[in-house]
Amino acid sequence: MRNTKLNAVAMACAAFLALSACGGSDDVSEPSPAAPTSAALAPDCTAIQKLAHPNTVIQSAIFVDQGAAGTTSVRMPAHCLVTGEIAPRIGVNGVRYGIGFELRMPMAWNGRFQFQGGGGVDGTIPLAFGTLRDGVVPALSQGAAVVTSNMGHTGTSTRDASFGVDPQARIDWGYNAMDKVTVMAKDVVTRFYGKAPSYSYYVGCSGGGRQGMMMSQRFPTYFDGVVSGAPILEQHAAQVASMQILQEFQAIAPADESGAKILSRAFSDSDLKLVADGVLAKCDALDGARDGLIENYGACSYDVKALQCTGAKQDSCLSEAQVGAFTRVMQGPRNSKGEQLYPPYPWDTGIAGWRGNQLGTSTTAVPNSAKYTNQSIRLVFMTPPAPDFDYMKFDFDRDPPSMQASAAFTTTSGTNYEGFKARGGKTIVYTGISDSLVNPAGVNRWYRNLVAANGGLEATQRFARFFNVPGMEHCSGGRALDRFDPVTALYDWVEKGVAPTTLLATGSSFPGRARPVCAYPLIARYTGSGSVDDAANFRCEAP
Repeated sequence: MRNTKLNAVAMACAAFLALSACGGSDDVSEPSPAAPTSAALAPDCTAIQKLAHPNTVIQSAIFVDQGAAGTTSVRMPAHCLVTGEIAPRIGVNGVRYGIGFELRMPMAWNGRFQFQGGGGVDGTIPLAFGTLRDGVVPALSQGAAVVTSNMGHTGTSTRDASFGVDPQARIDWGYNAMDKVTVMAKDVVTRFYGKAPSYSYYVGCSGGGRQGMMMSQRFPTYFDGVVSGAPILEQHAAQVASMQILQEFQAIAPADESGAKILSRAFSDSDLKLVADGVLAKCDALDGARDGLIENYGACSYDVKALQCTGAKQDSCLSEAQVGAFTRVMQGPRNSKGEQLYPPYPWDTGIAGWRGNQLGTSTTAVPNSAKYTNQSIRLVFMTPPAPDFDYMKFDFDRDPPSMQASAAFTTTSGTNYEGFKARGGKTIVYTGISDSLVNPAGVNRWYRNLVAANGGLEATQRFARFFNVPGMEHCSGGRALDRFDPVTALYDWVEKGVAPTTLLATGSSFPGRARPVCAYPLIARYTGSGSVDDAANFRCEAP
C-alpha cells in the first residue's frame, strides 16, 4: 500500500514538481537520495542567483563556511545561504510588502527539506537553522535544507500586526506565503542538488504550529510530516475568552485616585500562587504520585471558594470578588443566552504564571498585559480592522461575529485530512496543559473532533498523534517536564514506520526527573513503587 502511494506521488511530482514533495523510499534507515532530475548546480552557490522564478527576486546566494553560523551550542555545516522575496508590491497606505525568505542548503545534504515555522504574527525572517525547542537538534546541522519566511510582511517585531489593514497581507500571512515559499524553495533545492527532496517536513510552534496544521489541511500534498506545537488554531474564537478574562479581572481591580481600574492589581502574585497551590494539592495525587505534576489533568477540577476569606482580605485567602471573577473565567465565555462561546481553561499549576499574559505589571490604569496589548485581535482577527477598539467594551452577543470572517484565512480547526492521509502524511501535535496563550481545551476539542471525523481513535492515530504536556506553558516553560523531541519522533514515524506512543521528557523545573508524555488519551500513571524521577516507574494508561 505504501509503495502504491509513493508511486502515485512520484508520478504527480514528475508532472508538476514544484507543487509537491516527493515521498520517500522503502529504505528507512536514513533518508534515501531521490532520483536525479537534472544537472546539479551544487556546489556553486552563486549559480542560484541565475535561477528564474515567477515574480521572485533572489537577492543573494552566498557560501557559508563550516562553523561560521549557528546557535550558542550548535554550529552549522558548510552551506549555501539564499535570501529573496516573492511578490513584492506596494499595498495599503503606501506600505511595501513582499514574501521574504531565507533558504539554507548544506553541502552535505541528507535528502530532507524542512520549512521552519514562524511565531506570533511573523514579520521577521528567522534564521533558517531548523530550530524548534530545547532538546531538538537543528535540522540544518543534521544535513537538511531549511527555509523560513516573514509570511508576507515586515514588522518591528513578531507582535506587530499593522499589516492587518492590507487585505492581501492578511491572506499572505494566513496561508498564501507558506504555499508560495514551499513551492519556490523545493524548486531551488531540486535544481541545486539535481534531485528532489526525499522527505519534506513542516515544523513549528505557536503561530508556526498553526502554519503546520494549515499545510496539512489546505496543502496536504506538500509535506510528508508535520510537527505542530501549541497551535493557535482558531484565534478568532479563542480570543473571545481573552476578552472575558480582561473584563472580569478589570471589573474587580482596585482603582486609582481618578477611579480608573488598575488591571495588574486584580490579583497579586501571591494570590495566583494560592490558586495554583490549591489546584496542585487537590489534583496532584490523581495519577498515583504526589510529585508536583498533575498527570491526570482531565480529572482535575477545583472550587476557588475553598480559598475565600471569612473576613477581610488577607494574603492567605481571596476576596469574594476575586473568587467570583476567577470562577467565571474558568467556566469560559458565554453570551447573554448562556451559550458557551469557547471551552473553559483546564485547571493546572500554570495559573501561577498568569501575570504577564492576563494581568500585566503596569502600576497605572494603562493595562500592559499581553492579552490587552495584542494588536492582532484589533487588526487581523476583527473584520473590518478596528485599530481603536476597546477590549473592555467587547460585547459577547454583538462582537464575536466580527472575528468570524478571519476564520476563512487563518483557522486550522478543520478535520478533513483525506488528502494528507492519501499521500501518507503523518503529524504530531502537542500542547501544554498550562498554556494561557493557546487555550489547550480548544486544541483538545479539535483532536476529539478529528477522531470523530476519521473513523475513531485507532484510525486517526495512523496519521495524527496528539500529546498533552502537564504543567507546560506556551511551547515551553512552566512547572513542567518541557524538554522533549517530537521532531526525531516524526522522522522515525515517516521514514521508519515507527509511530510514537510516548515522548520522553525532562525539564529544569524537576532536575534529574524523566517521564513519558503519553499520546492522547492516555496519561502517565505511577506504578506504585520506585522513584518518581524514573520514567520506568510510570505507565501510559487510560485516565
